[in-house]
Amino acid sequence: MSASPVSVSSQEEYMVEAITNKRIKNGRTEYEVKWQGYSDNEKTWEPIENLQSVMTYVLDFEQTLKQKQPQEVGEGNYDDGDSADEILQIRKDNDGQNLLFQVSWKVKNNRAPKVSWINQNTLKMHNPEILIDYLLKKIKWPNNK
Repeated sequence: MSASPVSVSSQEEYMVEAITNKRIKNGRTEYEVKWQGYSDNEKTWEPIENLQSVMTYVLDFEQTLKQKQPQEVGEGNYDDGDSADEILQIRKDNDGQNLLFQVSWKVKNNRAPKVSWINQNTLKMHNPEILIDYLLKKIKWPNNK
């Protein structure tokens, strides 16, 4: 894919080499951009509004993410003795009916990957504290000044 220019300010244009990551910050989707001619430590997080001229990069990245995600996550992914460390992200299942939580593990007894997707009911049943902690961090309280 050839690099495409992105106007970051009214006077400067940078060429996108690749979209390398995605995050939600303050309710807004941002993409990590590797700029052509710049090192990896000079990547920046850009809101989708800044990337309209390079949507093919964004769409390709989203397709790659979709292919990496599991097609199904069952109830049996939480074994006795497993110890969850933190929730990394949330997404809906393929039907859009339930939430799936990507969990990193302190201990995973069956030698499964250190990061896996767990459905909401399983996580609620086995480790409600980590779920509550994660959700409390996401609450935005209005400032009463």
